Amino acid sequence: MAKGMVGSKVKEIQCLLNYNYDYTLALDSNFGGSTDTVVRAVQRCSGPNPDGQVGPQTWKYLDTPMSGCGH
Repeated sequence: MAKGMVGSKVKEIQCLLNYNYDYTLALDSNFGGSTDTVVRAVQRCSGPNPDGQVGPQTWKYLDTPMSGCGH
């Protein structure tokens, strides 16, 4: 999943970012600029390369956030 994508998986990403990391993204199912910025912030804090793409490594941190990586 990456910027420009839409759908239920994007909404799930937004939901996890809001719930687990205390962000306030719109749950619009659109992987736009705001979602990209937040994904990169979580990646920088958690360890994966901050490329803005939600692959298996980033999903792991969306499901189980690292301590101290919240907004």
